[in-house]
Amino acid sequence: MAEDVERALAAHYAGERLAERVLEALRGAGVATPDPQALARFDQLHVHGPRATRDLAAAAGLQPGDRVLDLGSGLGGPARMIAAEVGCHVTGVDLSPEFVRSARILAEACGLADLCEFVEGTCLALPFPDASFDVAVTQHVVMNIADRARFWGEAFRVLRPGGRLACFDVIRGPNPAPPPYPLPWARDPALSFLLDEEATRQGLEAAGFRVERWEVVPPPAPPPPSSAGKPLPLALVGGDDFAERARNVAAALVDGRLNLLLAVLRKPGA
Repeated sequence: MAEDVERALAAHYAGERLAERVLEALRGAGVATPDPQALARFDQLHVHGPRATRDLAAAAGLQPGDRVLDLGSGLGGPARMIAAEVGCHVTGVDLSPEFVRSARILAEACGLADLCEFVEGTCLALPFPDASFDVAVTQHVVMNIADRARFWGEAFRVLRPGGRLACFDVIRGPNPAPPPYPLPWARDPALSFLLDEEATRQGLEAAGFRVERWEVVPPPAPPPPSSAGKPLPLALVGGDDFAERARNVAAALVDGRLNLLLAVLRKPGA
Protein backbone atom coordinates (compact mmCIF):
# COMPACT_ATOMS: atom_id res chain seq x y z
CA MET A 1 0.00 0.00 0.00
CA ALA A 2 2.69 2.52 1.00
CA GLU A 3 4.74 1.61 -2.07
CA ASP A 4 1.71 2.15 -4.35
CA VAL A 5 1.09 5.58 -2.83
CA GLU A 6 4.75 6.54 -3.22
CA ARG A 7 4.75 5.50 -6.88
CA ALA A 8 1.65 7.62 -7.46
CA LEU A 9 3.26 10.56 -5.65
CA ALA A 10 6.43 10.28 -7.73
CA ALA A 11 4.24 10.47 -10.84
CA HIS A 12 2.26 13.42 -9.43
CA TYR A 13 5.46 15.41 -8.84
CA ALA A 14 7.16 14.36 -12.06
CA GLY A 15 8.59 16.86 -14.52
CA GLU A 16 11.26 17.25 -17.16
CA ARG A 17 14.36 19.43 -17.07
CA LEU A 18 12.89 21.56 -14.32
CA ALA A 19 16.18 23.17 -13.28
CA GLU A 20 17.09 24.02 -16.84
CA ARG A 21 13.65 25.54 -17.48
CA VAL A 22 13.80 27.60 -14.28
CA LEU A 23 17.28 28.91 -15.09
CA GLU A 24 16.18 29.75 -18.62
CA ALA A 25 13.18 31.68 -17.26
CA LEU A 26 15.47 33.64 -14.93
CA ARG A 27 17.88 34.47 -17.74
CA GLY A 28 14.90 35.69 -19.76
CA ALA A 29 14.07 38.01 -16.84
CA GLY A 30 17.63 39.33 -16.78
CA VAL A 31 18.93 37.23 -13.87
CA ALA A 32 22.25 35.75 -15.00
CA THR A 33 23.46 34.54 -11.59
CA PRO A 34 20.61 33.08 -9.51
CA ASP A 35 20.33 33.17 -5.75
CA PRO A 36 17.72 31.66 -3.39
CA GLN A 37 15.59 34.82 -3.39
CA ALA A 38 15.43 34.98 -7.19
CA LEU A 39 14.57 31.28 -7.35
CA ALA A 40 11.83 31.59 -4.72
CA ARG A 41 9.23 32.35 -7.41
CA PHE A 42 9.73 28.80 -8.69
CA ASP A 43 10.95 26.63 -5.83
CA GLN A 44 9.01 27.70 -2.70
CA LEU A 45 5.98 25.50 -3.36
CA HIS A 46 4.10 26.29 -0.14
CA VAL A 47 1.69 28.92 1.15
CA HIS A 48 3.41 32.21 2.11
CA GLY A 49 6.44 31.22 0.01
CA PRO A 50 9.89 32.33 1.23
CA ARG A 51 8.39 34.18 4.19
CA ALA A 52 7.17 30.84 5.54
CA THR A 53 10.66 29.36 5.20
CA ARG A 54 12.21 32.25 7.09
CA ASP A 55 9.51 32.10 9.78
CA LEU A 56 10.06 28.37 10.18
CA ALA A 57 13.84 28.77 10.43
CA ALA A 58 13.40 31.45 13.10
CA ALA A 59 10.87 29.38 15.02
CA ALA A 60 13.23 26.39 14.97
CA GLY A 61 16.07 28.54 16.33
CA LEU A 62 18.45 27.56 13.54
CA GLN A 63 22.08 28.53 14.07
CA PRO A 64 25.11 28.58 11.76
CA GLY A 65 26.61 25.13 11.52
CA ASP A 66 23.44 23.25 12.44
CA ARG A 67 22.90 19.97 10.60
CA VAL A 68 19.42 20.32 9.12
CA LEU A 69 17.28 17.70 7.39
CA ASP A 70 14.59 18.92 4.98
CA LEU A 71 11.90 16.23 4.73
CA GLY A 72 10.25 16.35 1.30
CA SER A 73 12.65 18.94 -0.06
CA GLY A 74 11.18 19.34 -3.56
CA LEU A 75 13.31 21.56 -5.77
CA GLY A 76 15.38 22.54 -2.73
CA GLY A 77 14.27 26.14 -2.34
CA PRO A 78 13.90 26.13 1.46
CA ALA A 79 17.14 24.19 1.86
CA ARG A 80 19.09 26.72 -0.22
CA MET A 81 17.51 29.69 1.56
CA ILE A 82 18.33 28.25 5.00
CA ALA A 83 21.89 27.43 3.93
CA ALA A 84 22.48 30.87 2.41
CA GLU A 85 20.83 33.00 5.10
CA VAL A 86 21.64 31.02 8.27
CA GLY A 87 24.76 29.08 7.35
CA CYS A 88 23.43 25.61 8.11
CA HIS A 89 24.38 22.44 6.28
CA VAL A 90 21.10 21.16 4.84
CA THR A 91 20.33 17.69 3.53
CA GLY A 92 17.12 17.35 1.52
CA VAL A 93 15.24 14.10 0.94
CA ASP A 94 12.58 13.70 -1.75
CA LEU A 95 10.83 10.89 -3.62
CA SER A 96 10.98 12.58 -7.02
CA PRO A 97 14.14 11.79 -9.02
CA GLU A 98 13.64 14.93 -11.12
CA PHE A 99 13.21 17.17 -8.08
CA VAL A 100 16.42 15.79 -6.57
CA ARG A 101 18.36 16.14 -9.83
CA SER A 102 17.13 19.70 -10.34
CA ALA A 103 17.73 20.65 -6.70
CA ARG A 104 21.39 19.68 -7.10
CA ILE A 105 21.74 21.73 -10.31
CA LEU A 106 20.13 24.80 -8.73
CA ALA A 107 22.31 24.52 -5.63
CA GLU A 108 25.38 24.45 -7.85
CA ALA A 109 24.10 27.46 -9.81
CA CYS A 110 23.71 29.40 -6.55
CA GLY A 111 27.16 28.44 -5.30
CA LEU A 112 25.65 26.45 -2.43
CA ALA A 113 26.66 22.91 -3.34
CA ASP A 114 29.01 22.79 -0.34
CA LEU A 115 26.15 23.53 2.09
CA CYS A 116 23.29 21.64 0.40
CA GLU A 117 22.98 18.01 -0.58
CA PHE A 118 19.93 16.24 -1.93
CA VAL A 119 19.08 12.56 -1.64
CA GLU A 120 16.43 10.56 -3.46
CA GLY A 121 14.48 8.46 -0.98
CA THR A 122 11.44 7.99 1.18
CA CYS A 123 10.83 9.84 4.43
CA LEU A 124 9.31 6.61 5.77
CA ALA A 125 12.72 4.90 5.82
CA LEU A 126 15.38 7.61 5.95
CA PRO A 127 18.86 6.56 4.76
CA PHE A 128 20.65 8.09 7.76
CA PRO A 129 21.94 6.77 11.09
CA ASP A 130 20.27 7.58 14.38
CA ALA A 131 20.93 11.06 15.82
CA SER A 132 22.36 12.43 12.54
CA PHE A 133 20.74 15.89 12.62
CA ASP A 134 20.21 18.85 14.94
CA VAL A 135 16.96 19.97 13.30
CA ALA A 136 14.47 18.54 10.84
CA VAL A 137 12.13 20.81 8.89
CA THR A 138 9.16 20.02 6.69
CA GLN A 139 6.71 22.19 4.79
CA HIS A 140 3.47 21.03 3.16
CA VAL A 141 4.53 17.39 2.95
CA VAL A 142 2.44 15.42 5.46
CA MET A 143 -0.76 15.83 3.41
CA ASN A 144 0.75 13.17 1.12
CA ILE A 145 1.76 10.84 3.98
CA ALA A 146 -0.78 8.17 4.92
CA ASP A 147 1.48 6.56 7.54
CA ARG A 148 2.14 9.57 9.76
CA ALA A 149 3.46 7.38 12.59
CA ARG A 150 6.35 6.16 10.41
CA PHE A 151 7.03 9.66 9.07
CA TRP A 152 7.22 11.23 12.52
CA GLY A 153 8.99 8.18 13.96
CA GLU A 154 11.75 8.41 11.37
CA ALA A 155 12.16 12.14 12.04
CA PHE A 156 12.44 11.38 15.75
CA ARG A 157 15.03 8.63 15.12
CA VAL A 158 17.44 10.71 13.05
CA LEU A 159 17.38 13.71 15.40
CA ARG A 160 19.95 13.97 18.16
CA PRO A 161 18.67 14.10 21.75
CA GLY A 162 17.41 17.64 22.25
CA GLY A 163 16.94 18.11 18.49
CA ARG A 164 13.94 19.88 17.03
CA LEU A 165 11.35 19.13 14.38
CA ALA A 166 9.86 22.28 12.80
CA CYS A 167 6.73 21.87 10.68
CA PHE A 168 4.66 24.17 8.50
CA ASP A 169 1.76 21.96 7.50
CA VAL A 170 -1.65 22.06 5.89
CA ILE A 171 -4.21 20.41 8.18
CA ARG A 172 -7.95 19.88 8.18
CA GLY A 173 -9.79 22.92 9.50
CA PRO A 174 -12.94 23.18 11.64
CA ASN A 175 -15.26 23.28 8.59
CA PRO A 176 -16.15 19.59 8.01
CA ALA A 177 -16.77 20.01 4.27
CA PRO A 178 -14.12 18.35 2.09
CA PRO A 179 -11.62 20.62 0.35
CA PRO A 180 -12.06 21.26 -3.36
CA TYR A 181 -9.93 19.30 -5.80
CA PRO A 182 -7.56 19.53 -7.55
CA LEU A 183 -5.08 20.74 -4.93
CA PRO A 184 -1.32 21.30 -5.27
CA TRP A 185 -0.52 18.01 -3.52
CA ALA A 186 -3.35 15.90 -4.99
CA ARG A 187 -5.65 16.12 -7.97
CA ASP A 188 -8.16 13.87 -6.19
CA PRO A 189 -8.63 12.53 -2.63
CA ALA A 190 -6.62 9.35 -3.31
CA LEU A 191 -3.31 11.09 -2.53
CA SER A 192 -4.54 13.46 0.19
CA PHE A 193 -4.26 12.39 3.85
CA LEU A 194 -5.28 15.38 5.93
CA LEU A 195 -5.45 15.26 9.73
CA ASP A 196 -7.03 17.82 12.02
CA GLU A 197 -5.18 19.77 14.70
CA GLU A 198 -5.94 17.36 17.56
CA ALA A 199 -4.94 14.22 15.64
CA THR A 200 -1.73 15.92 14.47
CA ARG A 201 -0.70 16.85 18.00
CA GLN A 202 -1.57 13.42 19.37
CA GLY A 203 0.47 11.74 16.64
CA LEU A 204 3.53 13.88 17.22
CA GLU A 205 3.40 13.32 20.97
CA ALA A 206 2.91 9.57 20.44
CA ALA A 207 6.13 9.59 18.38
CA GLY A 208 7.95 10.95 21.44
CA PHE A 209 8.07 14.67 20.68
CA ARG A 210 7.35 17.44 23.17
CA VAL A 211 5.51 20.48 21.86
CA GLU A 212 7.43 23.78 22.16
CA ARG A 213 5.36 25.94 19.79
CA TRP A 214 1.92 25.40 18.27
CA GLU A 215 0.33 28.10 16.14
CA VAL A 216 -2.46 28.21 13.56
CA VAL A 217 -1.18 30.64 10.92
CA PRO A 218 -3.59 33.00 9.12
CA PRO A 219 -3.97 32.46 5.37
CA PRO A 220 -2.39 34.98 3.01
CA ALA A 221 -4.36 37.97 1.82
CA PRO A 222 -6.08 37.48 -1.56
CA PRO A 223 -4.06 38.75 -4.54
CA PRO A 224 -4.99 42.15 -5.97
CA PRO A 225 -7.54 42.11 -8.80
CA SER A 226 -4.88 43.32 -11.22
CA SER A 227 -3.09 39.97 -10.89
CA ALA A 228 -6.16 37.89 -11.80
CA GLY A 229 -5.51 35.67 -14.77
CA LYS A 230 -1.76 36.19 -14.77
CA PRO A 231 0.26 32.96 -15.09
CA LEU A 232 2.00 31.87 -11.92
CA PRO A 233 5.75 31.24 -12.14
CA LEU A 234 5.08 28.12 -10.05
CA ALA A 235 3.11 26.72 -12.98
CA LEU A 236 6.45 26.08 -14.69
CA VAL A 237 7.13 23.51 -11.97
CA GLY A 238 3.64 22.58 -10.82
CA GLY A 239 1.91 22.24 -14.17
CA ASP A 240 -0.53 24.22 -16.28
CA ASP A 241 -3.37 23.71 -13.78
CA PHE A 242 -1.40 25.05 -10.83
CA ALA A 243 -3.33 28.32 -10.77
CA GLU A 244 -6.60 26.43 -10.30
CA ARG A 245 -5.09 24.27 -7.56
CA ALA A 246 -3.71 27.35 -5.78
CA ARG A 247 -7.14 29.01 -5.92
CA ASN A 248 -8.73 25.93 -4.39
CA VAL A 249 -6.28 25.99 -1.47
CA ALA A 250 -6.89 29.70 -0.93
CA ALA A 251 -10.66 29.21 -0.87
CA ALA A 252 -10.45 26.30 1.58
CA LEU A 253 -8.16 28.27 3.91
CA VAL A 254 -10.62 31.17 3.94
CA ASP A 255 -13.70 29.09 4.74
CA GLY A 256 -12.01 26.83 7.29
CA ARG A 257 -11.91 23.58 5.37
CA LEU A 258 -8.12 23.81 5.69
CA ASN A 259 -5.79 25.42 8.22
CA LEU A 260 -2.08 26.20 8.34
CA LEU A 261 -0.11 24.92 11.31
CA LEU A 262 3.36 26.03 12.41
CA ALA A 263 4.77 23.76 15.12
CA VAL A 264 8.13 23.18 16.77
CA LEU A 265 8.69 19.93 18.62
CA ARG A 266 11.66 18.74 20.65
CA LYS A 267 13.12 15.29 21.08
CA PRO A 268 13.79 14.84 24.79
CA GLY A 269 17.40 14.60 25.88
CA ALA A 270 20.54 16.66 26.26
